[in-house]
Amino acid sequence: MSSMETFSWGFLGSAAVELVALTGLYANIDRRFPSRYRRAGFWIARTALAVVAGLLAVAYAIDTRLLAFNVGAATPLIVTFLVRELKPVMPGRRSRAITGSRVEIRDSSPPAPWASRQS
Repeated sequence: MSSMETFSWGFLGSAAVELVALTGLYANIDRRFPSRYRRAGFWIARTALAVVAGLLAVAYAIDTRLLAFNVGAATPLIVTFLVRELKPVMPGRRSRAITGSRVEIRDSSPPAPWASRQS
């Protein structure tokens, strides 16, 4: 499969996610059309995400159509995971980690200089 074909299947997989969301609107009883679909910014961002999906399928060197389509559909999750893992925690900020039924508050401030000394 060529890179262009892989890109196309990844792009279509990402576009299919939005198609499923649009189709779900018709199952809704009050049938309110979300305002995001009327905004150019949404469609620009959605198209950019579909392009990223195609590029991601090419980057993974996928050689089957169905797998390229699946990667395209999963791209929002993949990108969210990558951004979350690469995003540095700023010093002095607190982050919350949910583990089981408990929420832990973690302080990302560097330790005090005297705290790292061993006696």
